Amino acid sequence: MESGLDQLESTDIARITGACVPVAVKEGKDLIVKGEPSVDLYIVTSGSFKVYDDTLGEDFVHAILDKGAVFGEMSFIDGTPRSASVKAIADGSVLRMGRKEFDNLLASNPDTAMLFIFTLARVITRRLRDVNLALRNMTFNEHDRERESVIRDVIAQMEHAVHIELACETGDYLP
Repeated sequence: MESGLDQLESTDIARITGACVPVAVKEGKDLIVKGEPSVDLYIVTSGSFKVYDDTLGEDFVHAILDKGAVFGEMSFIDGTPRSASVKAIADGSVLRMGRKEFDNLLASNPDTAMLFIFTLARVITRRLRDVNLALRNMTFNEHDRERESVIRDVIAQMEHAVHIELACETGDYLP
């Protein structure tokens, strides 16, 4: 899963990665634990990482992330507790960006900081579209038609909320 940084100019990529803190990670280490507060985001530079939820006692794997992938972006943007856990499944390294690092980037290179936020928005939007597609592709029998309608309504509300959130971030939202 790409971070989207590869679509930016090399100077912007250098500024963004230069604002981050490099972190070496050993296999088995949890970088993110579901439910914990944190606003750090990570960009994978090497290794593999498992995004999972073990709430029901068994790992439900959301994704395996390799070089170039970004994770932790939702809490980075909205400040809410983590929605999933992330564990290293191989030794690797990541670039960590917290609020302090982002604020420094914003102060020194506001245009690059805004490009970075739009890049994160594209990552989140792509992931939301993937979830929407998966929900739409679910098979429903006649007894499930009502649930299908509810799911479609929820998807529409989620898409609307993302558009409002992005508009608020850019200042384009007028209530």
